[in-house]
Amino acid sequence: MHRRSTLLALPFLAGAAAAQELPARPMRLIVPFTTGGTTDILARILAEHAQAEFGQPLIVESRPGAGGVTGTAQVAAAPPDGTTLVMGTPGPIATAPALMGSMPYDPLRDLAPVMLVANVPNLVVVNPASGLTSIAALIAAARARPGAIHFGSAGIGATTHLAGELFKLMTGADIVHVPYRGSVPALTDLQGGQIQLMFENMPGALELVRAGRLTGLAVTSPTRALAAPEIPTVAETVPGYAVVSWFALFTAGGVPAPLVQRLNAGFRRIMARPAVRQRIAELGAEPADGTPEALGTLAREETERWGRVIREARITVQ
Repeated sequence: MHRRSTLLALPFLAGAAAAQELPARPMRLIVPFTTGGTTDILARILAEHAQAEFGQPLIVESRPGAGGVTGTAQVAAAPPDGTTLVMGTPGPIATAPALMGSMPYDPLRDLAPVMLVANVPNLVVVNPASGLTSIAALIAAARARPGAIHFGSAGIGATTHLAGELFKLMTGADIVHVPYRGSVPALTDLQGGQIQLMFENMPGALELVRAGRLTGLAVTSPTRALAAPEIPTVAETVPGYAVVSWFALFTAGGVPAPLVQRLNAGFRRIMARPAVRQRIAELGAEPADGTPEALGTLAREETERWGRVIREARITVQ
């Protein structure tokens, strides 16, 4: 039986939230992708401060598989006591329903939104040996050699995949998708030359660009990223192109509203710490926070947007 939707508007219950505390046992934050990627990095930044805020540790656990669906499903099925959370991303939250004929959970019903953590532009990166130095050069190369350029992603339906599919739709570039079980193995193959291109989340790619191991062609956000203002946007060459990944905390559906508000208040205080915001910004991400209601609205809007792209690009799970 599915739990009642908690993406509906939640009343602001400040007094009740203050009075109701979480069960006195360690909390779990599931990362539904491999360790070392952007999702994992952000989760561990929050976990460092959870003990002081909640009075108990927040244990980060990696549960990769099925483009993030495996780990997210564990949280959807967890007891509704607020102690099990997932670092949600567009893949298992907003795009999986349009990709998969059968889902082990309904993201808009079986997960309770807690708080947006960060917005992250993707960075279009290539192996330096490719000789590509701009988006215009990438488009020209893809048109000259249809199917010769392969781009890797964290998995089918991840924004690192859909950013490439949107690029194909808007430019006519014939590039071939290669899905991985997370960004880390894809980045490894990109550096090794097994694939030629990625639309990777900036935190996972920027350090490699700065180290000279990858070449950054452009960011996918509508405007240049504060962390790398010298890198142009894709939109400067392809007007209207924009992709921004988001990372957000969700807990099990059915968690009482006061506990959701308690989680939200605690994580917002963590996000308000200058050291936390600085670390996230240094990764190339934009720190965020906000209410559960705002995150619920974002999840619904993203589900509609990427559903249209998936249908237009005729993307299916192999």
